[in-house]
Amino acid sequence: MKDLTLRELQTQLPWTVHYHRDFRASPMSHKDFGHALLHVQKAAGKLAAVVNDAEHGGSDFPPESVDRYVADLVVCALRLANTCPGRTIDLQRAVEDRIEAKNAAELARVPQ
Repeated sequence: MKDLTLRELQTQLPWTVHYHRDFRASPMSHKDFGHALLHVQKAAGKLAAVVNDAEHGGSDFPPESVDRYVADLVVCALRLANTCPGRTIDLQRAVEDRIEAKNAAELARVPQ
């Protein structure tokens, strides 16, 4: 089975999350963007709690407990890219550009 690129995830992932009718009825163009951002904060909070418990609770860092929340951050990034008011962000391109800019390097791309 072939792995999916960010672009494929962004365009193929079914967004079937059901929201309350009042949320859907809101005319705010940024409501879905803001909701995804809220979930970024929730996932980041869960990760921060794991780190805090390891630092202050006298426990080891449990790496198996963070996969879900790191994945949530990526899913939320996909959702943010798809619901940006006024345009859809090409997340694949934006991530590649950001990595290259931050590292002053060019990514090796495999011809398709």
